[in-house]
Amino acid sequence: MNADQPDVRIAEVTGHADRAAAAALLAEIWGVPVAETPVPIDLMVAFTHAGGCVLGAWVDDALIGVTVGFAGAPGSDRIYSYIAGVTRGFAGAGVGRQLKLAQRDWALQHAARYLVWTYDPLIRRNAHFNLNRLGGRVVDFVPDFYPEMSDAVNAGDLPDRFVVEWTLTEPVGGRPLPDSPAGAPVLLAPTAKAEPGVNREVLASLGDESSETAPPALRVWVPSDIEGLRTSDPAMGRRWRLAAREVFTALFEAGYRTRAVDRDGHYVFTREA
Repeated sequence: MNADQPDVRIAEVTGHADRAAAAALLAEIWGVPVAETPVPIDLMVAFTHAGGCVLGAWVDDALIGVTVGFAGAPGSDRIYSYIAGVTRGFAGAGVGRQLKLAQRDWALQHAARYLVWTYDPLIRRNAHFNLNRLGGRVVDFVPDFYPEMSDAVNAGDLPDRFVVEWTLTEPVGGRPLPDSPAGAPVLLAPTAKAEPGVNREVLASLGDESSETAPPALRVWVPSDIEGLRTSDPAMGRRWRLAAREVFTALFEAGYRTRAVDRDGHYVFTREA
């Protein structure tokens, strides 16, 4: 094991004491009282009893991460990965990836072919993790996926989400970027004053059904720390949210899908056949 990575044990959360610890950990991560935890103990019991998957990550005897997944409709080959979180002290230590890979193994053992989840498309590190590190693909963009949220992570923001589908039978890892993505037009980028700048000319061309000159690839830049920006300048954070919503909506309606995030913080979008 890498010396920088903790010695982590991944296992299903089955006992009530561990479920209580998991509920408390999720409440801590999302910044809400334990009574308002995103996944209460009784729901964990129900998920497990119904054939879902509640996994925990421990270092020694301390629970440091949790992920919860459940099956879709009867006969579905998809597991919905509802929530995952790692305590702040172990953020960036690879625990999230270990949990996701363990969830993948569990899903494969239960005859699933896909894991599906959502994430905030403006959180760049999550985009890199989901697309580049795992190899998931974004299949949809849903504005206001959730109703207004009041937890410390999402309060005051619009809960727009990308829907990710991870094909479990494919090798883990990202897909290659299209050839010469550096030459692809940029639809959203910061101005000299760090404001969101939308390329209106290219954006307008996406909605022109008679246009045969749509670029094969397009790029969309997102801030490196939208969470910090929302805290330091909520109005600026909202402008980035609305600009990204406009651009993502137009791209998906025009048949583009994102494949990866480049090293400069751009989503790379290409047309799907």
